[in-house]
Amino acid sequence: MPYIKLLTSVILVVSLSSFWACSDDKNSTKETKTTLLKGEPSGKHAELSQKYFEEGEFKKALDEDKKQLVEDLKYYKKQSPEIALDYNNIGLDYDELKEYTKAIEYYKKTMEIDEKTLDKNSTERSITYYNFASSNDALGNYDEALEYYLKALNIDKVGLGEFSKDVLDEYENIAKIYEKMGKIDLSIEYYQNIVDIIAHSSNTKSKRAKRIKSKIEALKKRLK
Repeated sequence: MPYIKLLTSVILVVSLSSFWACSDDKNSTKETKTTLLKGEPSGKHAELSQKYFEEGEFKKALDEDKKQLVEDLKYYKKQSPEIALDYNNIGLDYDELKEYTKAIEYYKKTMEIDEKTLDKNSTERSITYYNFASSNDALGNYDEALEYYLKALNIDKVGLGEFSKDVLDEYENIAKIYEKMGKIDLSIEYYQNIVDIIAHSSNTKSKRAKRIKSKIEALKKRLK
């Protein structure tokens, strides 16, 4: 099962106003004119979805996220950050249900909107890249998974710093992909990055570092 970075719904830690502060209206595509409702949509479906998701009731979470999407489309344009968030959450639900092809479909919708509304180095974009990569990883689409894990890593190294857990996860997933592809030298290289980063952190007794060192030794034996 690939690692998932959960980007929660309307009850979020980060406000949407700051989340997409870098959006540029000039980049938005033309949409069919519809009369949108004023005010803000109810977030009750998003709240229920989050509750079900945390309880492992992913089918129920999916149903609620789809209802939230219908509700949000009454208030927001199709190419808005709010709708991108709905698509991402639906993708996460499908991911947990192991319906990876459907998850990928919704992550693509998210990325299409992100392309128009977020800065290219936004860490919010890396979240969707990561999720998209993990679904492709699960399907055995290793070239695509590798491409997007690397995109997420390149953003997060700058935006979050190399000591971030997200960055270490990305290094490890890339190492695993290279191992699956039979590129053992590259796999060892990315595993070694994890060991080196942890060695320069305050967490010198990391269980992760010990586990990764054992993995590196096992891979080196395969090269002999």
